[in-house]
Amino acid sequence: MKKRGIGFACSAQGVNYHFGHEDVSNVEIQVQMDNTLLIRTAASDIGQGLEAVLINITSIALNGFPTDKILWEGSNTTSPDAGGTGASRQSTLTGNALVQTCENFKTLLRSVASEQLDCHPDSIEFQGEHVSANGKSITLSHLFEKARGMGLSLTVIGTFKAPMTTALSEDGKGFPINQFGYAAHIVELEVDTITGEVVVLKVDAFHDAGRILNPIGAAGQVEGATVMGMGFALFEDYILAEGKPVNVGFTNYLIPSLADTPDIHVHFLSYPSPIGRLGVKGLAEAPTTTIAPAIANAIFNATGARITHLPATPSRVLAGLTKQQE
Repeated sequence: MKKRGIGFACSAQGVNYHFGHEDVSNVEIQVQMDNTLLIRTAASDIGQGLEAVLINITSIALNGFPTDKILWEGSNTTSPDAGGTGASRQSTLTGNALVQTCENFKTLLRSVASEQLDCHPDSIEFQGEHVSANGKSITLSHLFEKARGMGLSLTVIGTFKAPMTTALSEDGKGFPINQFGYAAHIVELEVDTITGEVVVLKVDAFHDAGRILNPIGAAGQVEGATVMGMGFALFEDYILAEGKPVNVGFTNYLIPSLADTPDIHVHFLSYPSPIGRLGVKGLAEAPTTTIAPAIANAIFNATGARITHLPATPSRVLAGLTKQQE
């Protein structure tokens, strides 16, 4: 017999570094000899889409500079330090550092352009590949060449530091986390009460990640993280025997496959963060922590059995059903 249930869960995911650890990122922009821009930072893109986000930020901060003329250099030993790729922090920290870098870059270019356009630096406007003032306009490529001729360095750096946190005191007071990402997941699933198998049919994932800089990439990240969280909730049972892992291969350590992936609908509720000028919040980890309790609640809604130990494997579901009937 198969029973359907709906479950709901919400989460507040602390992002950025916590408990008194300084959280800083640095980004450098270099103008290349072909007048393209190179973003240099030690922030690592491990598949979360950071490269696309940083290129988009640069284009926006420079008022529409073409994205196909903005390059990103992956982390190496000479890149400016950006801290770790973890704690869902890179869009907030490195993104805001990049905004500051772009502001410093525009200040440099205004000082050069003011001589070319015979105007005050503050009156200069950037638009795409041009700067203009008082009805006159010149290209950025022309400006870059003038700067080189003046012996100016076309390398600028920017820094962003998140508000400092503190460790909790013994009475629980302090400021341990400076930013949260919020999420709520609704799950519809089916439980086979004969075999104990659970099939997730549909997920609606609601996330407040502040300003969304790359909607397609952000939605993909939520979808992928949701499936990862399903692995924790239903499949991935790490078994130890005398301190050693027993299931070390994909034949006996199961993870979700495409066949297990449900219909996932992602919804963003964008409430800008007050930290930094970008208004972004960390997104990456919240979907993984929200889906599991939603699945457990949906199993309870379908069967009346409360699963308190994950993953909710068929044997554990059957045990829960038996206990519920006692």
